[in-house]
Amino acid sequence: MAQLYRKLKDAGYTRSYGSMCRQIRKMKLKKKKKHKTYPKSKYKKPTASYPGQRVQIDVKYVPNECIGFASHHSRYYQITAIDEYSRKRYLELVKENSTYTTSEFLKRLEEKLGFKIDLVQTDNGFEFVNDLDVTNKKTRFEKQLEKMQIKHKRIRPYSPWQNGIVERSHRIDNELFYTKRRFSSFAQMKKAFKRYSRRYNNISRKILGFKTPNEVVSEYFSKNAA
Repeated sequence: MAQLYRKLKDAGYTRSYGSMCRQIRKMKLKKKKKHKTYPKSKYKKPTASYPGQRVQIDVKYVPNECIGFASHHSRYYQITAIDEYSRKRYLELVKENSTYTTSEFLKRLEEKLGFKIDLVQTDNGFEFVNDLDVTNKKTRFEKQLEKMQIKHKRIRPYSPWQNGIVERSHRIDNELFYTKRRFSSFAQMKKAFKRYSRRYNNISRKILGFKTPNEVVSEYFSKNAA
């Protein structure tokens, strides 16, 4: 909806975003979704004030329904990093979920995002950390963070809402990418995935004032370079 509003504004549309949404509802073009009600969490996420201050990282399964080729029972995974300030993302599609793939992902992350990262936030999955009740030994992922001088924050166990930005982006991926396609080969899936991941950073977001993640990053560094 934010991207639609941005395109309309560029074409000369003068009404507000709320007015556009009301007109769409009157035309009944958008179906209302029924949401389950849950008790509200009291957790308040601190607001990031510059790119790289906090980057959320998570891993999701690629849905089997979109795989139309012989995978020989292999699973595919999407590693996602999203900057809290700009909502800029970097994604990779991998065939293994382990601290090896996540640590290798880290090596490319700052270059792909285009700025230095101060802190990375993850859940307590085995692809990131060890169970502290079992061992205090650091994983390959944690050692790579130390090597890159990036601080690491583990969210509270069983509290995925603390990583809510990356969790929501995964739901968007399911809606806009995975549920709309069925791939005939891994090469085709990877090609479409790269095209989709590049486009994501050029889509306007309401939370960004109808700017794109790339525009927010560019504007921040332009202002601070002056």
